[in-house]
Amino acid sequence: MKPLPILFVLSAFLFVMTGCGEKKNTSSELKPGYDKAELTLLLPVMERTYDSTDIGGFKTPEPTKVKRVFRSNVSPLMNRFDVWLTEDRKAILAIRGSIIDTAALSFTAAFYVPMAAGIGKIKMSDSKTFEYKVAELPGAGVHLGMLLALGHISDQLIEQIKKQYAGGIRDFIILGHSQGSGIGFLATSYIRYLQKDGKLPSDFRLKTYNIAAPKTGNVQYAYDYEKITMGGWAMSVNNVLDWVPCIGVTLQTQLDFPKISPFMNLKGFFTDVNYKPGAKFDEAAQKFLKVVPDAADELGKIIHEYVYPKVLNAMPGYVEPEILKTTDFERAGLNIPMVPNADYYKLFPNDVKNSQVWENHSVYPYYILVTTN
Repeated sequence: MKPLPILFVLSAFLFVMTGCGEKKNTSSELKPGYDKAELTLLLPVMERTYDSTDIGGFKTPEPTKVKRVFRSNVSPLMNRFDVWLTEDRKAILAIRGSIIDTAALSFTAAFYVPMAAGIGKIKMSDSKTFEYKVAELPGAGVHLGMLLALGHISDQLIEQIKKQYAGGIRDFIILGHSQGSGIGFLATSYIRYLQKDGKLPSDFRLKTYNIAAPKTGNVQYAYDYEKITMGGWAMSVNNVLDWVPCIGVTLQTQLDFPKISPFMNLKGFFTDVNYKPGAKFDEAAQKFLKVVPDAADELGKIIHEYVYPKVLNAMPGYVEPEILKTTDFERAGLNIPMVPNADYYKLFPNDVKNSQVWENHSVYPYYILVTTN
């Protein structure tokens, strides 16, 4: 038998070594964890979910290697989202934050702060009921205004996911800023539970970047969110000088603790740890335990006097769901703190006397922080 030609042998060797016939290289698939280069690409996209007039002009560079393919309708509470596709076949679902509109509807969604249960139905209008699951953990509660905002965009959001999936997309990024991040938390939970319950395909990857993210639910919601996004699939990127990540305002009561806690028997607890209660312990404890519930009740009255009527005007036929007795807003997700350096302070001096309220909150300062950290 004649020896095999050297070219044939070399070709066969390369065939085996390169794995011909195996799955295509997946190096461009979404990976968990904070990725500076990835977020640098995303922030100009995020800024352009706003209209230029909303933010005094675009300040980040023009987006590159990405194209917008869809813009949703504007909801009754002024919410909307865009879909962008990257050159390496990732779909970005970018949710706009608050804007200043003449009817103050955008901030109505932000100010409507009562909490609703993590699973339920809401009558949004005479023709629409929003059935949702954003948490399974008992006692989980979420910001009602953000939940309504999600309800308004949910149909188009899911339609776009299905459309892009049918087109071969298997990598999705939820991107939000400010109020858009509040909605982004809930959208992440909503989509992941649709996947878990077999209502969306389970084989697409979902990664979340919430920028300048407010607190959107209570501690049970935060635990649930962190469980379903475990492993670095949901980042909250916050400027340490930004005030928005500090809201919603937290008013924690003894009811927000687990059922088994010292609040079941405060006097007994202090006795057990050798802090003998004094003669006025019962009176002092009663005053202490009453302060926050009273403040929460007053906040609820203010919301229903000034904010609730705007919701009704924007959403004819809306029926408010059962309100949870909690105002215990907590942070959620893998937090990525952005710490300013000297160059940042040259652009944004943080001078209280000569400041404007959005200077550490807008997309542009976040772009500066991400690219210089």
